[in-house]
Amino acid sequence: MTDKPVFMEIESPVQFSELSPGMYAVNCKGKFNIELTQNLMQCAAHSASPDFFSSAFLGVLLPYYLHNANNLMVGVLGNLDLAGMFLPNLEKVEPKIAGARSATGSVVDFLRGIAGAIPDNGCSSFDNDAMGKCLTLLRSACGRSVDSAGLNGIDISSPLITENPDHLVAAFNGMAAWTVVSLGGSGTVSGSSSQGKIGLKWIRPEGAGLTYMPGSENSASILATAGGFAAAAGMALVIENWTENEGEVSLVG
Repeated sequence: MTDKPVFMEIESPVQFSELSPGMYAVNCKGKFNIELTQNLMQCAAHSASPDFFSSAFLGVLLPYYLHNANNLMVGVLGNLDLAGMFLPNLEKVEPKIAGARSATGSVVDFLRGIAGAIPDNGCSSFDNDAMGKCLTLLRSACGRSVDSAGLNGIDISSPLITENPDHLVAAFNGMAAWTVVSLGGSGTVSGSSSQGKIGLKWIRPEGAGLTYMPGSENSASILATAGGFAAAAGMALVIENWTENEGEVSLVG
């Protein structure tokens, strides 16, 4: 690990296998302040508490988790309202009470899923278990207006090899946070994996206009921090073709 992690703006095509640990922006002209990016990368790369930064990424996603939990609560309250309207006709009330009970279970499962996936500082390898937790946090932030079925394309039966798996978890959670805040509540997110490479891609519909959820103003800083963790883990973080409506980021080892 060098004192100053590598940050470079390059053009395609990219020879991924030739990249040194660091962060690379491909066809992303004007998206990064070079001095700020290098400072954030250095801060992350030399951090002894990657779990703290993973928690910070989750903090960025908190409005999305609350928004999605609120959507699930609609199923509870809606059924209870209907049950009240149907009183005293118990034949109509009972199915609505059952529906409210089922919806309550969905809220509890949603919150438990997030709690169980929050990383701690004790990851021994970046394997399918670690990836599964990262993807749980990503899917939970996506919500019903984001098509996240494409995340099933990620499979790391052969884990990425690193001496700092906690840093790799933080890097991927940063990638996920960037994806979510870039979408801002609507669009499609997909994932891909191959030997030594894991990627996320997001696309917003044409004409979607301004995002209605917060966080996009911090996009470049999120990526720079994730890039520092990737460098510390001996990996390259590659951002490609970042525009107002789409972008792609990959971890390459």
